[in-house]
Amino acid sequence: MVNRLTTEATSRVDAHAHAFPPEFMKQLRRNAARPLDIRSNWEWDEGRFLGEMDRWKVGMQVLSLPHVYEYYSKENLRFGAELCHCANDEYGEICARRPERFRFFAAPPLPDVERACAELERAKQLPGFSGITLSTNIHERTLDDAEFATFFEQANRADVVIFLHPLQRPFPREWYGFRLEHLIGLPVDTTFALARLALSGFFDRYPKIKIIAAHVGGTLPFLAPRIERAFREGTSEHRPSHYFGKLYYDTSGPTHEAILAAVARMFGAQQIVFGTDYPFGLGQEGKQYVEHAVGVVQDSGLSEPELNGIFSGNARQLLKLD
Repeated sequence: MVNRLTTEATSRVDAHAHAFPPEFMKQLRRNAARPLDIRSNWEWDEGRFLGEMDRWKVGMQVLSLPHVYEYYSKENLRFGAELCHCANDEYGEICARRPERFRFFAAPPLPDVERACAELERAKQLPGFSGITLSTNIHERTLDDAEFATFFEQANRADVVIFLHPLQRPFPREWYGFRLEHLIGLPVDTTFALARLALSGFFDRYPKIKIIAAHVGGTLPFLAPRIERAFREGTSEHRPSHYFGKLYYDTSGPTHEAILAAVARMFGAQQIVFGTDYPFGLGQEGKQYVEHAVGVVQDSGLSEPELNGIFSGNARQLLKLD
């Protein structure tokens, strides 16, 4: 008898994987709004990506840009549109060439709403399109900003999945030490963004939109009971927990297996999808991010059907991969 977990494990779906494709990098190096901190091993190398996927039994990756909005300024939104257009085209080419191994989340060039709407409509026709990626803030503006409404109305009509990834914003001066602006600041910004969406009525206005929250939702699992107390100050139809239970949470870290088990208990294991943050690399504990993500799921104490869903089934259903 074939072990089902073994069968599922060979077809793991990594919903949180990044790639910096070559033409995108050429444009970026010519015109970036800030100095680049992109390591050479983050750039697209199909053979290396496939080799690592095979090593960790990842059948499919959903590629995305992690934080494109920091690479173009408010004053040069045309360049932002060109960057997103270029990356989406390259992702489409990768997916057309290897449809059994890759899908992608398209990057829309917000805060330029008109161009973002046009790019979403265009990207939907590209091979491998599985949704869009957005940052937790767009040039320091929250996603519930009324000026973005036209874009989210279109995304809602398209029944789109949004992969939500943190983007650093300015913090108090004291936060900039020991890399805490990154290690604490990023998950806090994810939590802040999700709380605002829940309390502002965003999910009431756009009920078809589904969100994958990167890094197990930041600090949301810890702070959800506190955020619940803000319901009276909000404008949403339901309490925040109602919407938090409909979010999807990816397993990328660094996180702990007990946190994954807590998310499963709070929101349901069916709301968790496997994610690695590949090719962002070696953690200080000596494990590659992919190895750590696999271990977190396997050591979470969840049942075999729940593990199978996290490694593969939940993402396949959400992204309609079958």
